[in-house]
Amino acid sequence: MSNKEKILSITSAGICIALAFVLSQLKLFEMPMGGSVTPASVLPIVVFCMAFGPAWGFVAAIVFALLQLIGGFTGGYLVTPFQVLLDYILGYACLGITGFAALPSAKRLQIRNPLKRFASAGLIKAIVFTIVAYAARWFCSVLSGVIFYAEYAPEGMNPWVYSMSYNGGFLAVDCAITIAVMAVLFATLKGTTKKA
Repeated sequence: MSNKEKILSITSAGICIALAFVLSQLKLFEMPMGGSVTPASVLPIVVFCMAFGPAWGFVAAIVFALLQLIGGFTGGYLVTPFQVLLDYILGYACLGITGFAALPSAKRLQIRNPLKRFASAGLIKAIVFTIVAYAARWFCSVLSGVIFYAEYAPEGMNPWVYSMSYNGGFLAVDCAITIAVMAVLFATLKGTTKKA
């Protein structure tokens, strides 16, 4: 990897992580026991992952996870180290999965503009891998819910069902918003490319 590519990767990661963190603070809806719906806060991470591939993508996703953890100390729900690992570190690190939707390295490196790299990967792949990433995050959150929050399940309700529905509710909406904004971004980038 050339120095120019390293610099591009690091600066793009910084911009995308900062933008994602700011958007994550703008909560459209917040669940009573943790979890929220945001205005596509993870989209900048997805864009970065698809522009630079899974290796860089997982690094950026983990840095974003650590920032979310810091936010958790000020207003989140932190119970035990294992719960923190599931809800924050592994949960948000799952976003790195979207890096597998990136173009192969040889093709990717021929494109200098990160947004063009993202657009060149294709909308269908972006949607599929975003859904997979959200599903992986949901799985982490469900495990955390069953292990650490089962006592909050309504009386007579199976903790697994409670955790799956609780976490699935807000994550499904957040995923849908992310995909909708992603589709608009793709359309905009494709339109710009055609004009250029």
